[in-house]
Amino acid sequence: MGLIEDKALVEAALFVSGRPLSLKELSKALGIRSLEYLEKLIELIAAEYAERKSAIEVVKVLGDKYVMQVKQEYSQRVIHLMPRPDLRTGELKTLALIAYLQPVEQSKIVKLRGNQAYEHIKRLIEMGLIYAEPYERTKLLGTTPKFAELYGFPENDPMIIKEAFKKVVHAEYSDLIAKLEGKDGESENKVPSD
Repeated sequence: MGLIEDKALVEAALFVSGRPLSLKELSKALGIRSLEYLEKLIELIAAEYAERKSAIEVVKVLGDKYVMQVKQEYSQRVIHLMPRPDLRTGELKTLALIAYLQPVEQSKIVKLRGNQAYEHIKRLIEMGLIYAEPYERTKLLGTTPKFAELYGFPENDPMIIKEAFKKVVHAEYSDLIAKLEGKDGESENKVPSD
């Protein structure tokens, strides 16, 4: 194959994967042996998208992987259209709250969502979308790199994720926001100190 065909093949792979891919994964999947050549192809693709001021970008994420994704300034407006893992409505609601409030105590999520949140949290942990670490007499919850990858974030940065979920949580879950802004409003978003 020539340069144009190779570049098109790499672009197609980044598009259909829907997740970050390493140079080694691309090399194996596409049969292109030179990792340097692959990296140059990705740089060419990224430059073309940047040059035409597309809403799509190709960026390096999670250390050594590349992903084709919607730019942050557009992703917030289309996040509700993104494919989701096979989660029930209650699990999605719990996940959105954890993403928005992270790091958040499990006890606060249960207070807001009820006892069914324990099962939601268990499933979300099993799917690798959130972590739970011991904290005082409860657990501290937050999103994982797998969550960031699935939902198109360049990295698992809680501040970026919180901002993206702010509109979703406020629009879809106004009942829970009212609880948050009620008598516990001052303490809900405090980050525990170590």
